[in-house]
Amino acid sequence: MPIDRKDYLLTVLKKNPGEIFEIMGSMWNTFKYRFIQPCIGKNTIVRRKTVIINYANVKIGKNCVLQDYVYIRAGAHGKVTFEDGCMINSFSRFFGHGGIEVGENCQFGPGVTVTTTGHDYKENNLREIFKKVTIGERVWIGANVTILPGVTIGDYTVVGAGSVVTRDLPPNAVAVGSPAQAIKHFPVSPSRVN
Repeated sequence: MPIDRKDYLLTVLKKNPGEIFEIMGSMWNTFKYRFIQPCIGKNTIVRRKTVIINYANVKIGKNCVLQDYVYIRAGAHGKVTFEDGCMINSFSRFFGHGGIEVGENCQFGPGVTVTTTGHDYKENNLREIFKKVTIGERVWIGANVTILPGVTIGDYTVVGAGSVVTRDLPPNAVAVGSPAQAIKHFPVSPSRVN
């Protein structure tokens, strides 16, 4: 659901007038990534200190929110895509040299790291290896989760805070731990599909 910007602004100014500088920083960042370095969709908000590197290889859909200090790097050949309605909390980092695809309405807690880069330890120079990460629709990633290269996370899956995702996770599951494992599965109810 889009944020009513006018109502939000008035509420903030009444309760904390100093917050206007934060809002102005967010307005500038949103303008920058919508019109100067276009990579975000309509009604997407990009908060202060968020950085998008290789923006030509990044596509962020409509009605998303990127909180403060989010870092997204697509790399020269990688593509990073977030579909509509995603929420990315502060201090999350996405290193998409191998490609990252995120479905609609996903939630990322603070401090999440998604990386698509590994190294070939059989070679002396530790050559980089890039593998795509795919995250389904309505996935909820808890705070400080690390997602490693080549992983696919199924639709409607919840990954608990602090987990390290080293292999694929099925849809409709709750996964926790290091390495993350599905500890619970649940059916998709019609109310969750819409």
